Amino acid sequence: MVYRSYTVNVNYYLVCPIGAIGGKQDLLTYQSETAIQPGSIVEVPFGKTKKQAVVIRSSEKPAFATKPIGTVLEEVVPEHLIQLSTWISEYYAVRLTTVLQAVLPKGLGKKRRFKEGPSKKIIRSSTVHDLTKEQRTAISHINESQKITHILHGVTGSGKTRVYQELAKKVLAENKSVLVLVPEISLTPQLAAEFEQLNEHVLVLHSGLTEAKRHTNWQMLKDSTHPWVIVGPRSSLFSPLQDLGLIIVDECHEPSYQQDSQPKYSALRVARKLAELSGGAKLVLGSATPLVSDYFVATATNTPIVNLTTPTNKRNTQVEVVDMRERDTFGTHPLFSRRLLEAMNNSVTQNEQILLFHNRRGTARMSLCSNCGWVAQCPNCHLPLRLHHDRGELRCHTCGHNESLPQLCPECKSTDIDFKGYGSKRIESEIRKLFPNAEVARFDGDTPAGEQLHNRYQDLYDNKIQIIIGTQGIAKGLDLPNLNTVGIVQADSELFIPDYSSAERSFQLTTQVIGRAGRSGEQSSVIIQTLNPDHPAIVHAKNQDYEGFYNYELEERRAEHMPPLTYLLQLTVGYASAKSAEDAAHKLKESLKRTHKDIHVRGPSPAFHEHKGSLYYQQLIVSCAKRSTLVAIANKLPQRWQFTLDPINLL
Repeated sequence: MVYRSYTVNVNYYLVCPIGAIGGKQDLLTYQSETAIQPGSIVEVPFGKTKKQAVVIRSSEKPAFATKPIGTVLEEVVPEHLIQLSTWISEYYAVRLTTVLQAVLPKGLGKKRRFKEGPSKKIIRSSTVHDLTKEQRTAISHINESQKITHILHGVTGSGKTRVYQELAKKVLAENKSVLVLVPEISLTPQLAAEFEQLNEHVLVLHSGLTEAKRHTNWQMLKDSTHPWVIVGPRSSLFSPLQDLGLIIVDECHEPSYQQDSQPKYSALRVARKLAELSGGAKLVLGSATPLVSDYFVATATNTPIVNLTTPTNKRNTQVEVVDMRERDTFGTHPLFSRRLLEAMNNSVTQNEQILLFHNRRGTARMSLCSNCGWVAQCPNCHLPLRLHHDRGELRCHTCGHNESLPQLCPECKSTDIDFKGYGSKRIESEIRKLFPNAEVARFDGDTPAGEQLHNRYQDLYDNKIQIIIGTQGIAKGLDLPNLNTVGIVQADSELFIPDYSSAERSFQLTTQVIGRAGRSGEQSSVIIQTLNPDHPAIVHAKNQDYEGFYNYELEERRAEHMPPLTYLLQLTVGYASAKSAEDAAHKLKESLKRTHKDIHVRGPSPAFHEHKGSLYYQQLIVSCAKRSTLVAIANKLPQRWQFTLDPINLL
C-alpha cells in the first residue's frame, strides 16, 4: 500500500475583534486552511468564547502557535471603511476594536427576512425657482474646484439646499452616490423630500430604525450597483457606499456632529478623510454660522469659502431686543414681554405660525426651600433636579434619575418649597392658558417618540400646528413657509456657561432661530428677550453679522490661548475622595511638564460635573501647537484617566 502525503497550505491573517477586548493588541494572528478575503467578517475563538472579527490583512507565519478561524460570514467590509476605521483609531487614539463596533451594524451574520414597507413621504411645494446669480457662482466654483473641502457660508434663507441639489445632480449623473449629513433626525424628512425630486433611490438612516432594518440597509447599500442619496446623522458616514462622489454636511456648526462617547470623533474630520479615501469625492460644509475654528483653519489653508450673502426671498423681518432687566417692558405676564405677546396675538388672529425658543427643558430649573435654602439634587450627579410638573416629578437631565415632588423640606420640614427658573414645559403650559384654541406642540428631549419633530414635520409644514415650542432642535434648518413670529424667550441660556465656546454657541443659536422667520417673504417679527442686550453675541446675532462676531471671538480665543490658536486635550480622573482625585491630577501634571516641554497644562480643577455617583472628578486641560504631542500623551495615560482630543467644549 502506498501512502501519499498531502501538504496543507496554511494562511495567516491579522484579525481585529469587534468590540472591547483585554490586552493592548487589537490585531491578533489566526490561521486558516482556506484563503479569506480581507474585510471578511469571521468568528474566531477568543479565550473560552467566540467573537466576531474583521480580517484586516494577510500575515507571515508567526513564531507562536495560532488558533484557526471559525465561521466565515457572508458580509465583507468595504476596503475604504477599514481604512477609515484605522485612521480614526490612530487620529483619535482609540482602539480599532472600539471603532469597528461603531462602524459596523449590529446583528452581523443573522439571516434577515425584512419586508420593505411603504415609506412615509413628505409633501412639499414643488415650485422650483430660478437659481440666483450667487447660487450659480457657488455651484460653478465648487464643481470646478480641485480641492476636497469647501465651506458654503450662506446666510439663513440664502438657498444652501438648492446648491446642494444642483451639486448632487451632477454627481448622480456620473453614477456616483451622495451622502447628506444632518445634525438632528428632525431634519431628515425635510432634506429627504428635497432630494427625492432628483433621485428615486433616497434612503434615510437614523438611530430610530430597528437593528434588523439597519442591517438590511447596510447589506443592500454594500451590494447596490446604482447611485444613492443617503440622508442621516453622523453615523451615516459609515454607510458602505461603493462609489461616493459628494458629501454634504448641513448645519456643520452643530455640536451633535461630535461623538461624545468612545470612539470620540468629529464627523467633519471623518467626512474629510472619507472624501479623500473615496478618490475624487468633494466635501461641502454648509452653515450660516460656521465654527470659528473651521473658518480660521479654512482661511489659513486656502480652503475655498463660498459665500451666499442674500436670502432668496426678500426678507421683511423686524428683529427687536427686549431688555429683561427693565420690568416695565413686561405687563401681565412674567415670561412674555408686552411686545412678544402683541406679536403672538397678531399671528394667532391671522392664522400664522409662531415659534418660541428656549434651550431648557422641564417646568422649573431648581427646587429649593425658601426657609432653609435646601436644594433638590440628583443623588448620582449632585446637580439640581428639574421640575416636570406634568408628571409630578423631579428629574435629572444628566442621568435620568427621577423622584416624586417633596411635600416637605427634608432638612427643616418646611412646606415652603419654591421652584425657580423655567423650561420649555412651563412655556407650553402658559401658552395653552393664553391661547386655548390654538394647536400647540412642544419639541424637546421629553417629547414622546411618536410625537417628535421628524414624525410631525408634515403637520408643521402644512400649518396644522400653530404654536411651536422647543429647545435647540427647532433652531436647526427648519423651513416653514407660514412661520412669521419668532420669540427667543431668554437668549442668555447659553451665554454664561463656564466654557470657552459659550458665546459662540449663543451666537449660533440666536442667529439660527432668527433665520426661521419670514422665509416666505411676508412681514415677520423676531423678539429677543435677554438680560444682556449689549453682549457681542446678542448684538452680532441680531444684526446677522457673522464677520463681526468672528473677529470678536477670535480675539477672545487668542487672549485665552484656546482653539483654533492651539490644540486641546481634556484629561479627567475620578476617585472616591476629592483629595485623591486632586492628588492624582497634580501628579500627572508634574509628570507631563517634565516629559513634554512644549505643552501648557491648566488645572487641576474640578470637572464641570465634579461629583458623579460615588466619585469626585478632577480635570487637566493640555494645550499644544503640535497635535501629535497630545496624541502621544493620550496613548500613554495612567489607568483611570479618560481623555477627549479636540474637545468642542470643556464641560
